[in-house]
Amino acid sequence: MDVSSLESHCRERLRLFRSRLPDEPRYNPIAQLSFELSRDLEAGTLSHDDLSRLARQLGRESFEARAASLGAYVGPVPIEENVVRLKAALLRLLGEGGDVATDKAILGRAQIGIVFTAHPTFLLKRRQRQTLARMASGQAVEAPTDPLGPDTPLTLQVEHSATMDALDAAKGALAVFSRVACEVMRERHPEDWRQIDSGFANVGTWIGYDLDGRTDIRWNDTFRFRLAEKVHQIARYEAEVERITALFPKDVAENSHIGQLALRLRRLRAWSAWVLEAFSQEPLGKGALDTAADLLTSDHPHKEVSVDSLVAMLNEAIEEAPDDLAVELIVLRGEMKTAGFGVGEVHMRINATQLHNAIMQMLDMESEEQISSRSMIDRLATLIREAEPAKVNFGSLDIEQKTALRMFVIAAQILKHIDRDASIRMLIAECEAPATALVACYFSRLFGVDHKLDISPLFETPKALESGARFFDVLFSIPEYRAMARKRGRIAIQTGFSDSGRFMGQIPAALAIERLHGHLARNCERHGLTDVEVLIFDTHGESAGRGAHQKSFEDRCYYVFSPWARSQFEAIGVKVKHEVTFQGGDGFVYFETPELALATVTRLIEAEANWHDLAGDDSLYSRTNFSFDFYRRVAGFHDHLLEDRAYHRTLGSFAQGLLNETGSRKSRRQFDVSSGEVHQVRKFRAIPHNAILQQLGHPLTVIAGFGTAARGEEERFLDVHAHSDRLRRLTSHVSEIKKRSSIKALAAFAVLFDPVFWSTRPYAGAEPHLAEPCLFITQLLEGDERASSISALAVKLRLDAIWLHRILDGADLNPGQEVSERRQRLDMLHAVRLALLQHIFLMAARVPRFSTRNDISREDIMELIFSLRIPEAVALLHDAYPVNAADMSSYKLREPYSYPGEDPASYASLSARLIDPIEDCYKAVLEIGAAIALEFGAHG
Repeated sequence: MDVSSLESHCRERLRLFRSRLPDEPRYNPIAQLSFELSRDLEAGTLSHDDLSRLARQLGRESFEARAASLGAYVGPVPIEENVVRLKAALLRLLGEGGDVATDKAILGRAQIGIVFTAHPTFLLKRRQRQTLARMASGQAVEAPTDPLGPDTPLTLQVEHSATMDALDAAKGALAVFSRVACEVMRERHPEDWRQIDSGFANVGTWIGYDLDGRTDIRWNDTFRFRLAEKVHQIARYEAEVERITALFPKDVAENSHIGQLALRLRRLRAWSAWVLEAFSQEPLGKGALDTAADLLTSDHPHKEVSVDSLVAMLNEAIEEAPDDLAVELIVLRGEMKTAGFGVGEVHMRINATQLHNAIMQMLDMESEEQISSRSMIDRLATLIREAEPAKVNFGSLDIEQKTALRMFVIAAQILKHIDRDASIRMLIAECEAPATALVACYFSRLFGVDHKLDISPLFETPKALESGARFFDVLFSIPEYRAMARKRGRIAIQTGFSDSGRFMGQIPAALAIERLHGHLARNCERHGLTDVEVLIFDTHGESAGRGAHQKSFEDRCYYVFSPWARSQFEAIGVKVKHEVTFQGGDGFVYFETPELALATVTRLIEAEANWHDLAGDDSLYSRTNFSFDFYRRVAGFHDHLLEDRAYHRTLGSFAQGLLNETGSRKSRRQFDVSSGEVHQVRKFRAIPHNAILQQLGHPLTVIAGFGTAARGEEERFLDVHAHSDRLRRLTSHVSEIKKRSSIKALAAFAVLFDPVFWSTRPYAGAEPHLAEPCLFITQLLEGDERASSISALAVKLRLDAIWLHRILDGADLNPGQEVSERRQRLDMLHAVRLALLQHIFLMAARVPRFSTRNDISREDIMELIFSLRIPEAVALLHDAYPVNAADMSSYKLREPYSYPGEDPASYASLSARLIDPIEDCYKAVLEIGAAIALEFGAHG
């Protein structure tokens, strides 16, 4: 059967199966289609190649749909239209009749931060990501025909290279904004417009600097990345100067300040590349380090650690240039003053425990728990007050073993020897105690970086979010902290939508983070810290499970940082800089083309310009009894889920095998293969946790609990909904994912582990050839909890879904009975994958019994298969049944022989018939997983 006919057949069968649901509510169309495909596969009327081709075709359709939705989500996409919209947004930001000083201050202060992070979400190959972006940008390109999935290997270096490209694209879009700003200022201030610096938005990155949860990044890797970034940015300046120089008459260019600047940049790049080469020696032993360090730290005529002198040359060039060329020079100056000698602001990321380990000996602490005591806080305040900056060199860095201290020393060396203008962020994950932030403050004073380093505690656990008010109250009450904040001119925090959404559910997490914003504003006012800027870094991913609203980019901006939260800071006169993340390949796709990059930047600036329109009366904030009860009930639902054995068994016992490896930071943890083990979902990382829920068909971190929370309060909910922009946005977040979700898809997985299903397949007489493998599978699955756990979880979610449907019906957000094209495609993808998995189970069960070797039995391999640890099982099967058996031809022995003959036993036939097809089917399973992730908008 050709792939188009097979797809049409599957669509028709699904339509027929769905028609039975009113009379047979327990009927599962996805499970039934998967069984029929499996039956045809085992009968030989279909091959696994047929199903793989169908998976590939469905994947192409998912790819095309994702491209269309991406363009619509971030759109409009055309550059010309976004230039017009940028101008309109900028005029709103500036207001009417502002003087040049006021306008210059608005344009010059960074209010938006775009941060690129490389968590493992590189769902697609780089080439596929570029194709997706080009399609979303309106270009006529074909969807890829190769298997969907990530590049391999996905190293940190690959991620860093992709990040550099994304950063360049973002800066290109910001340059367009700068040109628009010049145009507006020329109209508003014809005499003074050349004074402006457009630093309204800037960029940052933590790739190569994130040591939370990984030990594979050495200090010299981090330092090399920073050196490479300096070389890259200087080359960018150099190329831009060359482009602008070409616009001048030749004789003017050679003798002007711009010509001298080009020469300075060329020499600086050559010297910086020389230093980078010296630090790139492997291994970087003591001798090589001595040479590299002496080269970097010694005086050299071409060495530069500040852009100040280069900016001074640009100022001279701007004054003497014609208007059109002055615009280009002003754009360059803006980037130079914003980025310095870096591609963006460096975000170093460590864990609270790493900080505690670094300070324990100094404070005579016996355990981490002591850090929160009042006496420790007082001692830390004294340490901060009395700290004398220590002098460090590269030997200090090389011998330091404590991760946290090493990062502070790296920060010191960057500021001394690479870029003294740079701002550096120190992000502290799992920061639940004010004293932890004080430890970081002390180390920043100790290593002399407190003037350029922002200490940014991360609030993402339920404990941290719910105790945020006390955290700020205690921290801000410390005079030493307030003095440091004023010296720096900034208070910085980070909130995490992903981990908090994993623990609390996405809706309670969004509400808790919003409440944290409010606590921060009130404590700034209470402690007299209204004279410093507040920097809020809201980290989230591209999926709904990680905080990215799926309806539109505007919804995404206001979901993360609500108009109400913004108004709390404005009311007390505190200036805010708001930063958001674009994570991994899913986030970088927004910057793969100039069109998408500019559209993304335009939407961010429009959100900054237009939020006042939405900051009026909102009943969610005035009816606090309702909002607090609703929050508690949704969060309580997720609390119970995290204690539910069925939830743990469903997610932990097999579902990670549905995921590709999508980054250099490992997203999988290795578990015992015992089917009785209850895996702790609380220990899952957020990305695989959310990705698993996507693959199971029901992202319950977003959907679950919403209906239950409104049960019995439907009229009250709908009344608040009608008068609350915030609640409507939260509800539409749930609704958008509900359209793509199916509890039937989740329930269909129970078939794989149901001994009743496997025992009745041959019993009915239709498949007698399957009697032996089905009997073996049945025996192994007797007493297995997976099927019952999946079914129990599905029941819990159905009860919740009943109330959710009522709410969405009342809010006119339910898609109705008609099945969307996306829903049909997702159902087919689930069914085809389940059929392939049944085929894998049956092929593995047909493998002959072999003698136990290395404590691995046939039953152990089947448990690996059931756990979807397919590559491990295949490797063991190849070990048990080698294809390339050794022969006698390599021996030169005089003693005659007749055994084993010229053709020794080989298992090539067995491998070709059973083992290799298992591997091929699993590749198709993973490809389907990529397509499903595209349907949900991102991986994890």
